[in-house]
Amino acid sequence: MEQIIKSLSAKFNLPEAMVRSVVGILLKFIQEKADGTQFASLLAKIPGAEDAIKAEPAGEEGGGGLLGGLMEKAGGMLGGNLGGVAGAVAALKKTGVPLDKAGPLAGEFLEQAKGVAGPELIDSLLEQVPALKSLLGESK
Repeated sequence: MEQIIKSLSAKFNLPEAMVRSVVGILLKFIQEKADGTQFASLLAKIPGAEDAIKAEPAGEEGGGGLLGGLMEKAGGMLGGNLGGVAGAVAALKKTGVPLDKAGPLAGEFLEQAKGVAGPELIDSLLEQVPALKSLLGESK
C-alpha cells in the first residue's frame, strides 16, 4: 500500500496524507457495497489496505449538505445507483483533495490495485459497485 500511496502522491502532486485519505474513503465505500468475501480477498492481497480504512472516520448520516442531497436525489432517479456516493463525495471534500483530482486519483488507485490484487478481483468488485463507476466518471 505504501508504494501505491507514494506513487499516487507523486503523480497527482498531493501530500501522501491526502492520498491515503482518498484511498481509505474509496476502500470503505467498496467495503460497504461489495461482497464481503471478495473484499476480504482484496484486503489480504494489498497489505496496509485495512489500515487505510480504519484511519478514516465513519461517514456522516445523510451526508454532504446540498451536494449530498442532490446526489441522493439523483441516485433515487437513477434507480439508486448513486445512493452511497453522496457520503463518499462529502468525505472526499473533507480531505482537501480537489474533486477534479479525486476521481482520477481513485481510478489510478484501482489500476495500481489490479497490478497487486489482480484485474479479475478488482473488475469483479467494480461490477458489484456500479455507483463507483459513476463516481469515477466511467460509462462502462
